Amino acid sequence: MASPTLDFRDFSQFWQQSLTLARAYCPDWAAYWPADPDNGVEDDPGLVLLKLFSLLAGYTAEMENALPEQRRLAFYQFLNLQTLPPAQARAALAFTLREGQPPKLVPAQTGIVAEPGEHIHFQTDADLMVVPAALNAALTILPAQDRYIDQLTRLAAGVRAPLFPGPGDGELEKSLPHLFIMGDSLLFKPDPALQRVAITLTGSHLHPEFFAQWYDGAGTPLQARVQGRPGRLALDVVLDTFPHAPPVALAGNAEALYWVGVQPGPAVQVVAALARQLPEITGVVCTFTGDGIAPQQAATGQTLQNVANGCYPFGETPADQDAFYLRSDSVFARTGAMVTMRFDLRPVTADQPVALDWQYHGGGGWQSFNATSADLVRTRFQDTTDCLRRNAPVGPTWIRFQCPAMSPVTVAGEEGMWVRAVIAQGGYGSPPRIQTQGVTATIDAIPVSILPAAEKAAVSTYLNDVAGVNFSYQVDPGSYDPPYVKSVSLGYSYSAQPAQFLSDNSFTLSRFLYAPYEPVGLRYACFAFGFAPQGFAEHSRGRPLTLYFHLAAESALPAQPLPWLYHDGHDWQSLAVDDGTQGLTRSGVVRFVVPPAMNAAALFGVTAFWFRIDNPHCRQVTVWSITPNSVMAGNRTGIDDEVLGSSNERPNQVFQLANTPVLPGLQLDVVEPRSLEPAGGKAAAEAPLSSIVADAAAGAAGTAEDPAPVVRRWTKVDTFAFSGPAARVYTLDCQNGLVTFGDGRNGMVPPAGHNNIVAAHYEHSQGLDGNVAAGTLTVLKPGIPDIDSVTNPAAALGGVDGYTAQWVGRAGPGLAKANDRAVQLADFAALAAAASPEVWRAAATQADGGGIAIWVLAHSRAPRPYAEPALLDLVTTAVRERCLAVLADRISTAGAGYVPVDVAVDVTARVAADKVNATQADMVQGIAAFLQPVTGGSDGLGWRFGQMVTAADVARYLRADPRVLSINSLALNGHFDGGVPVGGGQVAVAGVVSVVLRRAP
Repeated sequence: MASPTLDFRDFSQFWQQSLTLARAYCPDWAAYWPADPDNGVEDDPGLVLLKLFSLLAGYTAEMENALPEQRRLAFYQFLNLQTLPPAQARAALAFTLREGQPPKLVPAQTGIVAEPGEHIHFQTDADLMVVPAALNAALTILPAQDRYIDQLTRLAAGVRAPLFPGPGDGELEKSLPHLFIMGDSLLFKPDPALQRVAITLTGSHLHPEFFAQWYDGAGTPLQARVQGRPGRLALDVVLDTFPHAPPVALAGNAEALYWVGVQPGPAVQVVAALARQLPEITGVVCTFTGDGIAPQQAATGQTLQNVANGCYPFGETPADQDAFYLRSDSVFARTGAMVTMRFDLRPVTADQPVALDWQYHGGGGWQSFNATSADLVRTRFQDTTDCLRRNAPVGPTWIRFQCPAMSPVTVAGEEGMWVRAVIAQGGYGSPPRIQTQGVTATIDAIPVSILPAAEKAAVSTYLNDVAGVNFSYQVDPGSYDPPYVKSVSLGYSYSAQPAQFLSDNSFTLSRFLYAPYEPVGLRYACFAFGFAPQGFAEHSRGRPLTLYFHLAAESALPAQPLPWLYHDGHDWQSLAVDDGTQGLTRSGVVRFVVPPAMNAAALFGVTAFWFRIDNPHCRQVTVWSITPNSVMAGNRTGIDDEVLGSSNERPNQVFQLANTPVLPGLQLDVVEPRSLEPAGGKAAAEAPLSSIVADAAAGAAGTAEDPAPVVRRWTKVDTFAFSGPAARVYTLDCQNGLVTFGDGRNGMVPPAGHNNIVAAHYEHSQGLDGNVAAGTLTVLKPGIPDIDSVTNPAAALGGVDGYTAQWVGRAGPGLAKANDRAVQLADFAALAAAASPEVWRAAATQADGGGIAIWVLAHSRAPRPYAEPALLDLVTTAVRERCLAVLADRISTAGAGYVPVDVAVDVTARVAADKVNATQADMVQGIAAFLQPVTGGSDGLGWRFGQMVTAADVARYLRADPRVLSINSLALNGHFDGGVPVGGGQVAVAGVVSVVLRRAP
């Protein structure tokens, strides 16, 4: 291994840097220098000293760079440059309670393993009470825009959900509903003969734009013409399409009504800023016109007739009190409507005196339309049919009346709303009859051609006097000319006010008073979500509830906390939360206690236990998921009371932990004789471990002077250099699990004993392997009753293996030069890289405005390693603590920028015919791995910040593959030569990789 260069500077560079610093810090002295300071060295003692120290620095740099590798590492150890310990991967775990079960406790340190294989082990950080909490509502309200976003379906599908949207989320927004709804049991009933519906609104601020979109009770759009009047005090609406929806019960009404609703046009916003310009309605009149409606049924007496084909309304031989019936349950139920019955009649040729009494059923019996003058006035009755005898010569042929309140009656076995015409006087002809007359009159009627006039007297005398016949009989066949109805149709014109009015604003249905549209009663944009009442009301109130927010875009910038509220059933109240997301700037767990007095509320169209997050700072927040009953967990396994061995009381003893790599936090106990004085001459904290003491006593029994040993906790240090001979200290190599004790001069030697070196507790991790994907931690070990399932809604992050001496050799020059202080940009980068084992590389660049930008490349196998905000915060804090105070506020930290490198390569390879596709896919994966920022590159150490990726780099990688015989073409980002430039805060990553493989013959 080539020795790294600790310092790239020589004497001349040290000399020039010293002069530059002197000019900056001692300008008065530098003002006396000649143009070339080398010419004034002999005359200025200060310049002599600067040059001497520059020579000394150059000599020192040469000696440092010539150190052998082993000595160099010893030098770094002397400088206390330690390897960084491993870090555990961390993930949120969401538990689901079995339906119908009461809350269940998941204790801290509960184990969860990943499938498949179950070798990745996580443990929860804290106790978690899993409570019934099923999310049944989630929406974002934007009061200033009068819009909302339905988030529940997006969260359930696991797609991006902008809780507080940004400029690119407009297509997800919908207008908040604002509906003015009118309902009636009859007015808006579907009527195929309806020809015109006109609605007139009166009030103020009745702008047509606020009444642009009309719907029936099923939400079907209705075409409408809206015309405003001067002054905006009235509005006329004509519906060109009519309602066809069935009746629906709204607002808790038991009775189902027919409904028509209207809402503002799509560009109209109902916002608080325009509250004084919103419409107010004081009156509504609806006018309905229908014609050509066929009667439901017709009857003559108690016999049903098919009036559609024409019929004799009173039969062919009408008689006094005969009746003609017409039925229409829809038309005759419209009390107050002007009803028209249009007839097409066959004319009656022989006029007979006749009077018809038109009647309706109401008030317990049949009532007349036209029997008296008072009836005519009351019902506004008109008859142009001449008692059904002929069509009117001018104008319509109709029976017209204002519909009174009718009641159903049974006619011909059919119950319904009937109207009838009764022959009250006269008729339409006479019935057949036999007439008698005298003999003389009969003889006189005989024609003279049959009986001469001179003989008629003799014949009459004979019949009367001799034969005794004094009269004769004659049959009159009668004469009927009954009315005939060719067709009849009904019509009506009706103006009325609907029976009920409702307003639906922001999904809340309420009784209408005077303002149909009201702005949502919120000041700020907010995210409101609710839990289903089932189980929540009984078991969750008064208990802690945790929610894990998996953010799609995180930020390390400081942010103000966001207000949380809950709805107590009457109004919104403030809610105290423990916010692990730091104002929804990063993924984390939010914990709060559900208020015991909280009640379910019907808000935004859903009955739920409602919570709300306000956004007074116009922040943009997007999440992937929100999961209740979540707790953070780490990729670790705890080990208790592991006996490491027995001390032989020799210096520099080394003991091995059984499980590696080891996380920081080892608790190491040594069983010592009671007579051995604790450190500092004071009684040390004693933690007897019965089993360990028993084992120790079995190998080394106490004496009369020292009856029983004690257990004392020893302290971990990074180096023994600052420890005395009585210091109970040790060092730990986390990567290898080696525990080392002092030599008696620097660090105490453990007293002799049998199995007296005990690891009371430590935790080991699986490093990078613990960074598992979302949805893989699904097995509870051991299982917990009533817990239905567990999963990790987001991928585990932050797990690293810990750094070895190789890392120290690579990072040592920069850290040695920085000497734990950030002065130059390279110092900032070196200290940032050493701030956490989760940092693989760091770079520092000068930002606009005199700031310093630190770019962090996280230690990860992911194609694009992600630096979490918590890691960026840690790096920022570490660097700010080691720089000048005036620079601290100018430091900003961000994750590395990535430059994708698209690779298109054509190669000839030696491969079997049946393995061409598999080999091609393998090469694609290999090139992508070669361009991985942390583990790629020619040396397996990834790519440096600003390092250009050239075609030669990729070609060298391909030629190292024994299967590749030749490279026919190679292009990076579409160019066949050169490379892909990368900026100072950027790192190359794999883009689109395509391989064309040609099999060698």
